[in-house]
Amino acid sequence: MEPLSPRFRQALKEVHPGLTDAEIDRYEELVVARFQIDPDREPERLSEIDRQREELLRTRMPRYREVRQRLGQQA
Repeated sequence: MEPLSPRFRQALKEVHPGLTDAEIDRYEELVVARFQIDPDREPERLSEIDRQREELLRTRMPRYREVRQRLGQQA
C-alpha cells in the first residue's frame, strides 16, 4: 500500500477540523496491518483491526470516502 498523498491528507484535515497527522498515520498503520494478516489463521486479530479502523473512520474521519471520491475524480 502506498502512503496517503500529502494532498489527500490535507483534504482530510480540511473537512475534519482537529484531525491530526498522528490519527491519519494510525489509520494507515491499521490498513497496512490488515493486509499482513492471514484471515484463515488470525480471524480474531483481523476483526479487531477492522473494528479499530472503522471506529477511527467513524469518530475522526466520517467524510473519508467522500474526500477519496472527490480527489479521485479530480485526478
